[in-house]
Amino acid sequence: MTWQPWRIIPAVAAILVALVLIYGMYHELTFTQVIGISSGSPGGGAYEISEKLLQVLSTDLDEQRLEAPVSFQLVESHGPRQNLQHLAPRKAQLGIAVEGLTVKPKVPGGADIRGLVKLSSSILHVVASQELSRALGRPNLQFTDLLADHRQKLGRPLKIFIGSPHSGTRTVMEMLLNYYKVAPETGLPWEVIEHGSYAEIAAAFLQGQVDVVCLFVPIGSPAVVTMAHHGVLLTLTDAATEAIHMLRPSLNSATIPPGVYNKDFPAAGVRSLAADNILIANGEVTNRLAYRIVRTIAVHWQELQSGVLLADDFAKAQLSQNDYYPLHPGAVAYYKGENMPLWPWFEDKVRLVIEHRDVVLSVVGGIPTVYTLCYAWYQRRRVSRLMAQIAALKIRGATDRGTIENIRMHALTLVAQGKLNRDSYSSLNDFIEAHLHQAPVAAPSPTPTAGESKDVLEK
Repeated sequence: MTWQPWRIIPAVAAILVALVLIYGMYHELTFTQVIGISSGSPGGGAYEISEKLLQVLSTDLDEQRLEAPVSFQLVESHGPRQNLQHLAPRKAQLGIAVEGLTVKPKVPGGADIRGLVKLSSSILHVVASQELSRALGRPNLQFTDLLADHRQKLGRPLKIFIGSPHSGTRTVMEMLLNYYKVAPETGLPWEVIEHGSYAEIAAAFLQGQVDVVCLFVPIGSPAVVTMAHHGVLLTLTDAATEAIHMLRPSLNSATIPPGVYNKDFPAAGVRSLAADNILIANGEVTNRLAYRIVRTIAVHWQELQSGVLLADDFAKAQLSQNDYYPLHPGAVAYYKGENMPLWPWFEDKVRLVIEHRDVVLSVVGGIPTVYTLCYAWYQRRRVSRLMAQIAALKIRGATDRGTIENIRMHALTLVAQGKLNRDSYSSLNDFIEAHLHQAPVAAPSPTPTAGESKDVLEK
């Protein structure tokens, strides 16, 4: 039996596949996945929550032994609208969006975006400086007072910050100004300031460089706290808040409680607009990772100090809240009390095999039978090919014992190489004997050379 190099090709291929699988498993278990949290503008409430979220997720994500490590980092942005612009092209994986106000941008090949947790509620704060109130002679200043032209009295237009173009503040302010049918582009007597972080705007407010600051942030935002001792909160009218709520149901009419910052800020309840802040994730966050993130947030909910009090069970309160953004499957699994396996694909297939073990055992048990039948059919093809050679010689009238004996010896060689079993050889041998007895044998021809015999067999 001669050794043939091609016999090791299947073994080499199997080894290469095994090495690739082993390397892939090693890479998945050791490669650190970096998750970016699109946080918003420094000084804003969303940025503060993002920092707390970063601390909680980085220290207690409940990682198992055979689970790839995950690290988190903040990705600064100008607000919720830009957070979505970061998530859609996968510049970040987590972000904070305002429910109903921020819509996924139309990016070719953009990632799917799902909701995870309701973190907080943002409310519009319109803070005017005390100097402006005294200059206008209106101690009970309201938002509608800002729409009048005060340039003659002040000698300059009002300097008002209405948020950056990508922020939730800008979106709410555009709705509010649209209700009053005014805009900076249509002659509104304002000097609009739209650049800078919330912390920078708060510092400029204290220095008298900004008259009014509009911020759509949670109660207790650091930027508002900074301005609390030097400004007054302006109230919106009930008609404006109700009309905007009808236009955008996610924007609710809300009240900033009196004395929430200090005893004079505000001195009385302030009517305004509010909406929920949702932690969202794109498609790069797996079901397992989303499950771990939500579980960690639930465990450390009080540490986040988001200002949202859950009177009921965390899972029940959250599951009924996030309806604008479809919930992530991993978050749904946690809210429903289900378990998210470490390797979902593998464990799901194992569970499926166990549930249908009778069918699986029948299929596995039938594999040897199918293999035997296929192998017998393959060997039968070899025998049929040799019989066809003999029949072809008979048709040409060139049947001689030497050629037939060469065919018989070739069959014996296949038996020795394990390519033909003895039963198949016996059937071929019987065919040869029957053929020799029935067919007239041609006159002996000169003994063919080894090369000529090989050519005959191949024909």
